[in-house]
Amino acid sequence: MRAAFIAVFTVLTMSALCACTAKTPIKPRAIRIENLPPLGPYAQAVEANGFVFLSGIVAFNADKKAFASANIEAQMAQVFANLNLVLTELGADKRDIVKVTIYLKTPSDFPKLNPLYAAYFKDWQPARTSVPGVNWGRDDVLVELDVVIAR
Repeated sequence: MRAAFIAVFTVLTMSALCACTAKTPIKPRAIRIENLPPLGPYAQAVEANGFVFLSGIVAFNADKKAFASANIEAQMAQVFANLNLVLTELGADKRDIVKVTIYLKTPSDFPKLNPLYAAYFKDWQPARTSVPGVNWGRDDVLVELDVVIAR
């Protein structure tokens, strides 16, 4: 009888603890980044369950309404400037970035990209994937970053 009581008590206690500590899923919500308007029909970012998923960040300068020069150095500088705008607006910083995917048009730009990326992420290196040979059908887009931020 005592063993049965302990078993039932343990199950009820564990159930109560699990119910109290389980995270309630947060319904996804779109985030608008005021200083970086979208270039198409998509949300600039979506927050869900403690993460912010950014739409691809390209080298578009919203103030000039033009893409950065068609070289990897200029494009990466603009992409990182745009990423900084997003981080500031979200009240986040580079250390909140958990994953970056880099889409690169020209595979031969990869050796130039790595030092630029390393300089930007000198104090924190998030997980990263690089995808070379992506063609957006435009000559003015050389690189796009896909970023996930933890909140």
